[in-house]
Amino acid sequence: MAFRLLWIWCFLTFAGVAQSADFRVTFINPGGETGFWGDVSRTMAAAAADLNVELEILYADRQPYIMEALLKKRLDDGDLPDYFVLVNENQSAARLLQLMDGKPSKVFFLLNKLTAKQKNNLERHNIDLRNIVASIVPDNETAGYEMAQSLIEKARKLKPQGEPIHLLALTGDTTTPAGLQRETGMLRAVADNPDVRLLHAIPTDWNETIAFRRARDVFARTKVDVVWGANDDIAFGALKAAVEAGLIPGENIFFAGLNWSLRGMEAVREQNLTMTHGGHFFAGAWSMVMLRDHFFRTVEGEVFVDVLFKMSPVTLENVDLYLTNLGDGNWEKIDFSQFRKTGSGRSHYDFSASAILEAAGS
Repeated sequence: MAFRLLWIWCFLTFAGVAQSADFRVTFINPGGETGFWGDVSRTMAAAAADLNVELEILYADRQPYIMEALLKKRLDDGDLPDYFVLVNENQSAARLLQLMDGKPSKVFFLLNKLTAKQKNNLERHNIDLRNIVASIVPDNETAGYEMAQSLIEKARKLKPQGEPIHLLALTGDTTTPAGLQRETGMLRAVADNPDVRLLHAIPTDWNETIAFRRARDVFARTKVDVVWGANDDIAFGALKAAVEAGLIPGENIFFAGLNWSLRGMEAVREQNLTMTHGGHFFAGAWSMVMLRDHFFRTVEGEVFVDVLFKMSPVTLENVDLYLTNLGDGNWEKIDFSQFRKTGSGRSHYDFSASAILEAAGS
């Protein structure tokens, strides 16, 4: 009975259906309808409506085995979409592609694409990867670096010259490419600043409660000056632990997060976070833009497009601009059709923060 209810919960999720759509897309969302992955779905649905795409979204609630089960059932049901949008969360995409081998639908990778090792292994097992038509991935390494730099600069202003800065890094998980790339950026910042001491890099499974518990354990046994959180939820878990330990965020300990969440932006304005990096949930919308361009391409054959786009930091200096224009989460006010290349004369994609702000009415 529990298994049956699980299927009902997973499959009663549908968004943005047009009556006479140009093409159909199914997105296997590794998360849920709230938080970051909910924002990804909402920007995707808003863009799908602008671009005449029939969009189906299935949620796995951050459990890779459910992602696999969702895809398998969708393939078994037949009447397949033109495209599947997949995410290499926890490096689960290799198994997903094995399930799709021989199917007519094309594949688009969102936010986390295949690693080189996964690609080589699949090719050795004769899995046809030619149905992968495109991907869009944010520059997570640069974001991780800039987050660490913001923390270091804040802490350095309060430290006597030469006194070490003690950094606690709370990471996402040990396998998802985005998290590993953010961690690489953080490590590069540590290497670039000889006065910084990395105390620990502790995985938290992207979970605020786990981040709170693990940060609390560290605060109980050692001094921490700055906390680098792989996303906003992690940063907030650690911030709560710091307050319970008698520390004062923004005064004797500093935090940085990532996601452009509303509460993250508000925490930046209140100076509880040095920044919330992000903008990458708009990749949901960008995937629809790119798939429309692929569907209406003028060049015959398969053209692989691999887009790497930069995220942007929301800081005390610009937070009011972002809150004013994006704080309402109303993505329907943006005309996403203006971002496409097909029929617009664009030679390249502009998925920058300035383009988003302009489209949102700043």
